Amino acid sequence: MSHASSSKVCKYDIFLSFRGEDTRRTFVSHLYKALELRGIHTFKDDKRLEVGKSISAELLKAIEEARFAVVIFSKSYASSRWCLEELAHIIKCKKELDQIVIPVFYDVSPSDVRHQNPPFADSFSQHRDDMEKVQRWRGAFVEAGKISGYHLLNFKDEAECIKKLVDDIFPKSLQIISPFPESIVGMKSQVEKVTSLLDMESNDVRSIGIWGMGGIGKTEIANVLHQRYRHQFEADCFLGDVGKLHQKNGLTWLQQVVIRKLLGEKLTLTSEHEGMNILKNMLHWKKVLFTIDDVNHQEQLEFLVGEPEWFGRGSRIILTARDKHLLISHVGDNVYKVQLLSEDEALELFSKHAFKEKSPKEDFMELSRQVVKHAGGLPLALKVLGSSFYGRDKKQWRDIISRLKRIPHKDILGKLRLSFDCLDKDEKELFLDIAFLDIACLTRYDFDIYVELLQRDPNRGFLIDYLIEKSLLSIDLNNSIVMHNMIREMGENVIREEYANSRIWLSEEVCDLFKGKWITEKVESLLIPKDYYFEDDLVDYSNIFKRMQCLQILIIGDETFSSNGAITYLPSSLRFIDWPGYPSISLPESFEPSQLSMLCLCRSRLVELWPISKKLSNLIHLDLRESLGLTKTPNFGDMPNLETLSLEGCVNLEEVHPSLGHCRMLTYLCLSGCRKLKKLPKFVCMESLEHLDLVECTSLQEFPEICGDMQRLSILNLGSPWIRSLPPSLSGLRQLLLADCEILESIPETIRNLSDLSIFNCNKLATLPNSLFESQQLKSFSIHQCSGLVKLPSSLGVQKKLRWLEIDRCENLKKLPSSIQMESPQKLRISNSPKLDTFPEINGDVHYLPQLTLKFTGIREMPSSIGNLSYLSELNLTGCEDLVTLPDSLCNLMNLRSLLLSWCKRLEKLPENIGDLHQLSSLASLEFWHKRYGPPNLEELFADYHLALKSIRGLVINCFKLCRLVISDCGAVSSEQVNVFLQHFLRTCIQCDFHRRDPFLRKKRDSFLIFFPDQVRIPELFNYDRFINQKVISIDLNPSWYTDKFMGFWLCYGPTGLDTKLNATLICKSDPERKYSLKYDMYGYSRFIDPFICCWYIPFETLWNASGNKEGKNPNDYYMLEVSQLYGSEEVCWGIRLEYEKEA
Repeated sequence: MSHASSSKVCKYDIFLSFRGEDTRRTFVSHLYKALELRGIHTFKDDKRLEVGKSISAELLKAIEEARFAVVIFSKSYASSRWCLEELAHIIKCKKELDQIVIPVFYDVSPSDVRHQNPPFADSFSQHRDDMEKVQRWRGAFVEAGKISGYHLLNFKDEAECIKKLVDDIFPKSLQIISPFPESIVGMKSQVEKVTSLLDMESNDVRSIGIWGMGGIGKTEIANVLHQRYRHQFEADCFLGDVGKLHQKNGLTWLQQVVIRKLLGEKLTLTSEHEGMNILKNMLHWKKVLFTIDDVNHQEQLEFLVGEPEWFGRGSRIILTARDKHLLISHVGDNVYKVQLLSEDEALELFSKHAFKEKSPKEDFMELSRQVVKHAGGLPLALKVLGSSFYGRDKKQWRDIISRLKRIPHKDILGKLRLSFDCLDKDEKELFLDIAFLDIACLTRYDFDIYVELLQRDPNRGFLIDYLIEKSLLSIDLNNSIVMHNMIREMGENVIREEYANSRIWLSEEVCDLFKGKWITEKVESLLIPKDYYFEDDLVDYSNIFKRMQCLQILIIGDETFSSNGAITYLPSSLRFIDWPGYPSISLPESFEPSQLSMLCLCRSRLVELWPISKKLSNLIHLDLRESLGLTKTPNFGDMPNLETLSLEGCVNLEEVHPSLGHCRMLTYLCLSGCRKLKKLPKFVCMESLEHLDLVECTSLQEFPEICGDMQRLSILNLGSPWIRSLPPSLSGLRQLLLADCEILESIPETIRNLSDLSIFNCNKLATLPNSLFESQQLKSFSIHQCSGLVKLPSSLGVQKKLRWLEIDRCENLKKLPSSIQMESPQKLRISNSPKLDTFPEINGDVHYLPQLTLKFTGIREMPSSIGNLSYLSELNLTGCEDLVTLPDSLCNLMNLRSLLLSWCKRLEKLPENIGDLHQLSSLASLEFWHKRYGPPNLEELFADYHLALKSIRGLVINCFKLCRLVISDCGAVSSEQVNVFLQHFLRTCIQCDFHRRDPFLRKKRDSFLIFFPDQVRIPELFNYDRFINQKVISIDLNPSWYTDKFMGFWLCYGPTGLDTKLNATLICKSDPERKYSLKYDMYGYSRFIDPFICCWYIPFETLWNASGNKEGKNPNDYYMLEVSQLYGSEEVCWGIRLEYEKEA
């Protein structure tokens, strides 16, 4: 690529030139989608009618603004003057702007183009009215015909041609990276160095670390890389500030976020191990980009990114941390140390914030250099200090610099403190409030609510923008206001040093406060940490609160107040109260809540909010979730500005005050789980309501009557077995969830603009109105356990925006639309619907679907169009008992990695060319196996015991990569028979080259894992009872244990339901520090049987060549084998056995 093309900034990556009537709806449509999915920005003119003689200036400009031009030559290309003008201009741009031209010869040959043979000769004869142009066009044809391109006849089909074209263009487009963000100064060279560590050309899984002190720019570098490359992956996740999120929300919460981002699944996890298993098993097939920012604990790495085997080929993991050793433990030497900025770079960054220009003003140059010198090249300090100097005169500059010089060079927080000192009183108070909230909030959600309420404060909300301008706050990728960790640390220091009495959050300070050692009158913000233990149960909390007349923010951690004593006093100065488990039956009568804007008393003992009426004119957010004693709501007429109300899980709530229907400002109302609530008041004046949640309102007799305008209501979640119908006034809905509406017979035809529709256990619904799908806005459709549903509307089949289609346990569903068109599908899953015997034809761009599940349906055959699903990686047809054949087009699925066919009883064979699927690595079942056409890259196989016993020799010999065998349907197989199986396996290992390399990938098989269901007793030859319920086991080896006939170790453990990581270590004699130990890590997981017994064969060659230093040692220098379970806390039993050729 020439310098000109690589350096210019282009609006488009690619300009597509094509004859619309020939290829717009076929080749061009699919090519355009494939390019866009890879993040290649493409211009495709969809609006032109090609009726005029002259091409538009806008089109010519688009050609000039593209780096590449892809020209699709078809039979009638030259009959269009527009196409000819496009081509001539493209060739001109090739010569003058070094534009790269890529021809595609669709239904013509390169020679036809070069020599203008028929049909082009006839086309050119139609343009004789302007021979000067014709000569120019012919010259362009000659030039284009000489360029090496893509001739469709050389490919199996259009899909293969498109894949090859996109794969070839993609790395070229990477060489022309989008312009480096101007907002990041001095980082460009560092980003390029980290890019080289990523090695984007490699197809292996690669993890890298970015290391440096706080505020040096680790996050910025990681973010630039993530945004630059995210479009190359099937899914991506940027998990920011993970250390803080881990501390506040826990590992399972983090795993749920990652699963939602990378897998598109919204799950509730019960343990870290469950999350780890899901990530490991489901990401194994997926190429992902996963960035974790600010790692500070080994657990985060262990449970979020685990090992390379978790991720699909080509995946990239980027980690940032202040702790170098933490990174090295996970990524080895692939760690980049972020450098401080040079003096010139530092001066530019400082100037950008101090002057809003690239360099300082001339008369401020010397002063600026003084500041930059003391900032020490740290980007965060330069930004914050620069913002502090903005708009000040020279005298003020000199005063601040004088203070800066007195701060020790390494005292970064002290330097950041100068920006705080430059604030006025109100700004300082607001900053310290936000810093306190950032410390105190239990979740990111809580913090966002607090900051939003602060922004609405008419007296000081506008000051938040000023703090952003001063770089003391910033806006993150989610458009949320955030505070950098070091800025927060600076704020903590300021509070402790100068405002110690005003904001209290440390346990020891709380203890001193309630012992009377602090001046309670000065306390403005108080956090009592979760599970804080009060030594003296006789403390009079109310009396202490009575003295806190300046208290504005009160946050109480869960289960802090175990006392049954009533709270009789709260200061009327309070603006925020967040008190989970509030211990009294009501708020104190003396408390006047006129300043209160947020009241969160979830899981409280409240029976009523107040025994008397109180005016809450400033209350915006009210959360009384899971207050089990609450039987009726307060009068909402006292809360004219209420915007969010949550009564979720108030299971004894029976009465809602009629004033609720007049809450004009209410946007969010959640009553889910209010199981005794039978009636809601009329919704009279609720025109602001956007989100209404009535799930699990199992006593609600009818949907509330809507009297006024509710066009803003866009989200409705409903779950009541008594509701027969919905009102027609719900036309504004975008998301609808119907759960357990057992007698609901229909959905109003006025609901026409849904993007998300989920229906669960609505058994009276026999059909859905066509109108639901008319707008073609639907993106997600899930329907479960609807036994009355017989068919789905034909209009569902043309939902081009649909990305998620899931149908489960619809026992009487017989018919789907005749065809399916989805532009960017993520999930298509149909299961447990036995009467559904036909699967639709696949049209449009559905071929980008990654996984297709049709398990336990009545499908008899798959349409030949399944071969169009060129991106399909998993096809699950488990339990399709009526399935007779699979189409030969299945062998077109070159990305297929997992084919699941267990319990397909009538299926007799696989397509002849199944061996062409070189990516196929997991197959169930073995019934159709034949060594002649077995997939060469098979890694995992599911098989019946007897079939596996017959085929084990062929499997081990012919499948170089097969390393996991899952035995199912063992029935009454005895332990002795299992022993026979294992011995047969060992004999095969003697007779073949177990470690033989894969001829394609040159990858050796290291070990072999065989799973048995747990009803099979572990064979006696493993000395089963020798090791019970231990995480670390070891056996002493005979002094002459190794001979040239030694094969390896059998390791057996179970029963277990967890994926397990084991470490096998050979320990050398007289080596207490284990310098010569040889370690081999093993990963055992199964996606289909649970629990299981695991038998693991580790050949001697694998262990001898494992990581470690064996220089000068021979095998008999090692006297012990130790096996440790690195995670998983189940009680399992173990056995170990040494195997020799003679015994096998």
